[in-house]
Amino acid sequence: MRVADDGDALARRAFEAGMAAGLDPQEESVQSGRTAVTHASSPWNHRLCTTCGQTFRRGDTVRVGDAGTTGSGTAADDVAHLAPALACAGAPHEAPEGARADAADSAGFAAGLLATWPPVDGVPVTALTADDWQVARPAIHGARPPRCLYCAHTFRAGEHVVLCPCSPNRPACGAAVHRDPAAGLACWENWRPEGRLTICPVKLVAVPE
Repeated sequence: MRVADDGDALARRAFEAGMAAGLDPQEESVQSGRTAVTHASSPWNHRLCTTCGQTFRRGDTVRVGDAGTTGSGTAADDVAHLAPALACAGAPHEAPEGARADAADSAGFAAGLLATWPPVDGVPVTALTADDWQVARPAIHGARPPRCLYCAHTFRAGEHVVLCPCSPNRPACGAAVHRDPAAGLACWENWRPEGRLTICPVKLVAVPE
């Protein structure tokens, strides 16, 4: 009976792997020096870009370095961002026409979505700027940039977040969670669907109501 159970478990894992591959298609390999789109199964997904210090996310366009391929042994420094806002592997040959208008439209859409779908209990939402310390900087050896408490990705300028509501009588911990549904980052609702945080996840002290 145990052999049959083991066989069922193997079959189930194979089925689940096939489903994941079908929902998240990814090339078996990408040649060195070529571009690729980051998928959940990409070996570099969630790793830090050694140029900008940001994590690689699903949908990020990247350049695979000349030193290796995208196999499981690919080093983090063999991949660099090619996303418009994070052109770590080199600026695009020419800026897309209407890029500024697209950025303004995106900002307007994010603001409209926030107004239409505010967080539960009026939780404050903050738009990060390039000057905020939570935004990742070029990677420093051994340093770990701040990450979202839910998705574990770094923060990028312009993203909306919920900051930990630590007591104003104590130094704020600055921990943050994405709350940017316009960017597909509804981390706050997934992490705290009731819309409340009672214990600071960093200091482990009670958050005043």
